[in-house]
Amino acid sequence: MSVPRQAPAANSLPALVLCVDDDLEVLQSLEALLGDAGYDVMIAESGERALRVISTVRPDLLLLDVAMADVDGYAVCAKLQESKELSYLPVVLLGGAEEASDTTRAVALGAVECLTKPVADGDLLEKVAAHVKTNAWFRDLERQKATPKTGASSNVMRFKQHLADELGLAPAQAQRLSQLAPLEIYGVAEEIGTTPAKIAEELAAFLQLPYRGRLEADAIALGVLPAPFCKANHVAAVRDAAGGRSFVMSDPLNWELQQILRRVGGTSGKLEVGVTEPANIAAVFDGAAAGQATPGAAAIVAADNGAIAMPAAVEVAVAAAADEKSGPVIRLVNQLIENAHAMGASDVHIEPRESEVVVRYRVDGNMRVVNRFPQARLIHPLVSRIKIMAQLDIVERRLPQDGRIAFKKFSSKGLDVDLRVATAPMHHGEKVVMRILDKKKAVLPLTDLGFSPRHLTLYHEKLATPYGMILHVGPTGSGKSMTLYAALNEIQRPDLNIQTAEDPIEYTLPGINQMQVNREIGLTFQRALRSYLRQDPDVILVGEIRDLETAEIAVEAALTGHVLLSTLHTNDATSTIVRLVEMGIEPFMVSSSLVLVCAQRLLRRLCRECRDAYEPDARERLLVGVDPGTPLTLYRARGCGRCNDIGFRGRVGTHEICVPDEAMRKMIATKGATAEALKRMAVETCGMTTLYWDAMEKVRAGVCALDDVLTEVRRDEFDSRPAWMFEDLGLARPAARDTPLI
Repeated sequence: MSVPRQAPAANSLPALVLCVDDDLEVLQSLEALLGDAGYDVMIAESGERALRVISTVRPDLLLLDVAMADVDGYAVCAKLQESKELSYLPVVLLGGAEEASDTTRAVALGAVECLTKPVADGDLLEKVAAHVKTNAWFRDLERQKATPKTGASSNVMRFKQHLADELGLAPAQAQRLSQLAPLEIYGVAEEIGTTPAKIAEELAAFLQLPYRGRLEADAIALGVLPAPFCKANHVAAVRDAAGGRSFVMSDPLNWELQQILRRVGGTSGKLEVGVTEPANIAAVFDGAAAGQATPGAAAIVAADNGAIAMPAAVEVAVAAAADEKSGPVIRLVNQLIENAHAMGASDVHIEPRESEVVVRYRVDGNMRVVNRFPQARLIHPLVSRIKIMAQLDIVERRLPQDGRIAFKKFSSKGLDVDLRVATAPMHHGEKVVMRILDKKKAVLPLTDLGFSPRHLTLYHEKLATPYGMILHVGPTGSGKSMTLYAALNEIQRPDLNIQTAEDPIEYTLPGINQMQVNREIGLTFQRALRSYLRQDPDVILVGEIRDLETAEIAVEAALTGHVLLSTLHTNDATSTIVRLVEMGIEPFMVSSSLVLVCAQRLLRRLCRECRDAYEPDARERLLVGVDPGTPLTLYRARGCGRCNDIGFRGRVGTHEICVPDEAMRKMIATKGATAEALKRMAVETCGMTTLYWDAMEKVRAGVCALDDVLTEVRRDEFDSRPAWMFEDLGLARPAARDTPLI
């Protein structure tokens, strides 16, 4: 007998079949058979592992052994039916004669086929091909809406009038009936003095169709229509005594549904349809399972980690993936990215170890291990697949590479995010880090970034300056780019020419001219800046000041009538001034060009649902800047379901804004000024609030936890409390500020 092979559509992946059995020999046999027939194959040796695999990589068909020790096939089906998305996954049950003959139970649990082991290879492949085709057809259904047939609505109105006449309804009842959809009429049967069965009989007589008063599960034709579709549309495919196939509906006046059934039945002529009340169809798909216990239910609950959970058994499924073009590897990479986005992660780290591959997400600034794949060789196809997506050189494994992925064209869910990709050779293989750039979160308003009211007023004032340099400083991942984008979006208007030079362009902003720096062809920040100075700009953004030449051109632009925004990697605002001088910029040019320096960090927000209130001790009171006798409540993390038991949800910025006054500009222009001296002057004469005290304000407000903040923000070397703190908190001003507060 010839073995049927699937014929994948152009530019599509082969169908993915997940085989589940606790017999390894059976799994190996199925894997070889289906692989030779052109399918991608994944395997799982238990029901629990199958559920974990499905939570990460969505197969096109599930071949499922009924009798397994931990979680049997029926229990897996029951779990799938709890999810709206997974309930449409076609499941073929494989069992002995006793299990496979239990059609009633299979129908109720949404299986598309029950086969008795052993199954002939040809028969199995034929069934798999048919169900894969049906599944693909239903997934495309929403993109192929039928156009309502002219006259279909008039049939509905005529039936309502016919029913009103047959039942002798009063005018008010007839009017009420005319406003209902056909399926809604069954729900008011008692109100209009009849029964659902009588309504179905009248509908059948009106359309000259047969009425079926009872449905048996054994008569249902499995695999023709998905069980969730049948439940939602009150329809079922049935077999007759001669082996033919027809359909039973509760609303045969639904013309769009009829068109779907014609396509399923492969006919453009008369459709074989019977009529029955909705309760009869519901009894087949819901009632049959109502009184049956589901073996292994507790194990299923333990196995189900939700859509975000990373499976412990994916390594079994992808172990056979030979290269980056295999279906399981492609699906695994896509799911890693989609899961990271769903968790709110900013970065995905895929790391090679000696005997495993570790996947970590950075969520709210903290790294979290989400999976460990015990097979270390998996790193090569994973990295190669990501390189292909980012259009990098998959042959080069000795040098770091950078790229970008527009993920929308790879995502089956249409997830519209970009990824900034960086690879680097490590001891046991290449590591990949992907920064997730969510376009929906591209530009938040400045008011949502954590600026205190004082800082926000000051920032808005200086952002409106006609010329000068505004710098944002801090380590990688401190929110500098996000703040700059928010600033540009706020000042963007048609009468301003705003031009940016970025490496890379993280978010596309409408109305702004953005340039991607490309060092390989000589398009550096310096060259971009020189070009911009000849293009009549009003505002220029330079992604980062990395060297003396870029710094010189930036200062020149700021001194010649342009607003220049950029970033620098320094610890705080005043050390930025020293850093520019150390790079080789003349101190007087730094003092003349600087308008504002904003140092920033991102702090974790406490979960508002579960944060714990407590009374701080004497040391904690000193740390947050209040007197020992002042009433104060602080909060710490606890953990709940809303925050994944972490205690934190999201992040908030904390800022240090330095705006030099005339005295400070004179100090900057004097060679030899230290960062500490500049910081003291900024606090005492310019009213600067340091990073530490801005963060402590958020601690006192209950936004952040004290212990967590101290891991991100360093205490100052002197008593740097700003003037407003003494007034707001009723504190006595110190005689000297030479020593830290604590």
